[in-house]
Amino acid sequence: MVKDSSEYIPVDAVDYGNKEESFDDAERFGAGPRPKLYSSLRVWPLVSHGALLCTSILFFALWIGTPSPHLHDDIPVYSPASGAVESTIVRFNGTLDFPSVYRGPPSQEIDAVWARITHDVPPTRMSLEEILKAGEVDTPSKVKYPPEFGGGFMVSMEAPHQLHCLNLLRKASWPQYYGPIDPSFQDTPEVVRMHLDHCIEMLRQNTMCNADVTTITWDWVDGHKIPYPNFNTRHQCRDFEKVLDWTAEHAVHIPRSAVTRFRDTIDIPLPPHLMHNDV
Repeated sequence: MVKDSSEYIPVDAVDYGNKEESFDDAERFGAGPRPKLYSSLRVWPLVSHGALLCTSILFFALWIGTPSPHLHDDIPVYSPASGAVESTIVRFNGTLDFPSVYRGPPSQEIDAVWARITHDVPPTRMSLEEILKAGEVDTPSKVKYPPEFGGGFMVSMEAPHQLHCLNLLRKASWPQYYGPIDPSFQDTPEVVRMHLDHCIEMLRQNTMCNADVTTITWDWVDGHKIPYPNFNTRHQCRDFEKVLDWTAEHAVHIPRSAVTRFRDTIDIPLPPHLMHNDV
């Protein structure tokens, strides 16, 4: 049972009728003066308790300085963007006909808002130490920036890739519009199908990985004979704009022609069923 915070009283805040009590109050009850050795022994607990208190305050201050602990302390995989993660409470709008800027018939305006959170998110960099901390290895196939552009490994965030996959599925639902103009649909039917299945699988893995346990209530709705779920629920989310801001601040802008293979680069093998396609 959760108690009202007003019932909690810290130990050191107890009021004994405004009377100060000390360890030497025994003298008031007829006890004679204590030997100096005994007095010294009574001082040491105070010293040890003071040291313990100072240590506790130090660790508490360090804990407070850790950004967004409730969101990513349970995720051991390192990311340089972890410090940009901030918690925010968002009420989802699950109304079937909710007029979102991300939905509706194809238009340049809708394509622009999707591009902002997918294709327009630039890559950033990680050092070798960070790559190893993230559980990766330095293989000869990994893309590195040239020394004149700061070196390091080319990396990008997973979230924009997942949103790219969602955007591809959105476009696939409007084949008459995007089929003739979008490069993703200009390949062979087998490759297009494989790309779509890849995106479905990535989104499935991400959804199961995050396992949102937010509860959904059900209501009786006029005109419906069975209960209807209320998807307009509050969620603890990561502030996506903060992540975008971090990416923009740490983006690496170099000419595409500067991203080239080094002499010791070894390409990973291409799957046989893709060898007939230009990539």
